[in-house]
Amino acid sequence: MREHNVSRELVRPDAVLRGDERGDGPTLLLLHAGGERRQVWEPVADQLVDAGLRCVAFDQREHGDSGGVLNALDPCAADISALVDAEPGCVIVGASMGGLAAVAALGDPATRAKVTGLVLVDVTPAPDADRIRGFLSAGGILDRYRDFVEDTFTHAARLRRIVAELDLPILLIRGGRGSTVTDDDAAALLRAAPHATVVSVPEAGHLVARDQPAALARILVTTTATWPILALLRELGADRLDHPGGDLLDHLHRVHDLVATLGGDLRTRLGALAHATYGTDGFPQPLLPPDQRLRLRTAVGVAAESLVYRYGACDRAATYPHLGAAALPCADRFTGETATLTGADLHDFALLTVANELDILHHATLTPEAARSIRTLITRCATYLPDPVVRDLTDLLR
Repeated sequence: MREHNVSRELVRPDAVLRGDERGDGPTLLLLHAGGERRQVWEPVADQLVDAGLRCVAFDQREHGDSGGVLNALDPCAADISALVDAEPGCVIVGASMGGLAAVAALGDPATRAKVTGLVLVDVTPAPDADRIRGFLSAGGILDRYRDFVEDTFTHAARLRRIVAELDLPILLIRGGRGSTVTDDDAAALLRAAPHATVVSVPEAGHLVARDQPAALARILVTTTATWPILALLRELGADRLDHPGGDLLDHLHRVHDLVATLGGDLRTRLGALAHATYGTDGFPQPLLPPDQRLRLRTAVGVAAESLVYRYGACDRAATYPHLGAAALPCADRFTGETATLTGADLHDFALLTVANELDILHHATLTPEAARSIRTLITRCATYLPDPVVRDLTDLLR
């Protein structure tokens, strides 16, 4: 069953913004296009939440249930900065007007520091003014938002400069026929931000969320779900810690990819990327102490963080002898308590253990005895995994 929306309200000096949130996981801040309202995201959010993401969507000023006046870019950008303050670590997904306001908001270094990525949905920072006027006029909304549109055009150079200076992941999702983004627009974005990625949804027009919500959701899950945890891992120095096969971040990437290969869902994949955050019984170099669990929960969600904690806290000497039991007593090396793992929790714990040990087997310099010990551990963990995964493991162990 999909979670119900939780109502949200943000009071601004000259407006009240109303929205809602749902889900658990990395947060996407969804900003609609001009003339739309937050409900346009609902079919997209249904799938994002099912996949394991958290969605926050507000009506922008003078839209839907929100008040205020929309007559210039900067007040709208200030609204988005306030939303980011309430949702630090989020990925911003901005469609059309929402994307332009998001770029303007990211011109503020304080806002930029709290965002982990930017998705522009069928908009680029400085589109051709006459072409956009014609598009909006044909859609019957130019007159209603003319002051905002004309003011935004005056900020074109500033918006281009902001995008060129962003060191965040950037994704442009273009529509197909009916899109306002031309090949030249996309090329200009890539010149300004060579690290950006451009993806097309040929069956969609300008309003991709309305025309192709399933395709948009798939792209967002595939591309953006790991941005918050990767930002946190780099901030905490995972790429500066040695680990067999490179650095710790290299190892975390490989374990994530192995979990994905073995069919792990998003919760388990995010847990794989973060699995050494609190250190482990085999790698006692924590990036975060366990009393700062909220930081990791913000990046991966409550469910994935719970897996990371259980894996990192596991007292292996006390727990591993029980591998194979239908209910695994997992001893906590931090608290001394024991939790019993069953069902999905046990499956995910075992899958993460298998992927981690496989990577060590492939990249560490091991004695024959140590290699045999790891293979035995993997085989015992396979007790909790379905037959197709066990068959894949057999191939990986050859």
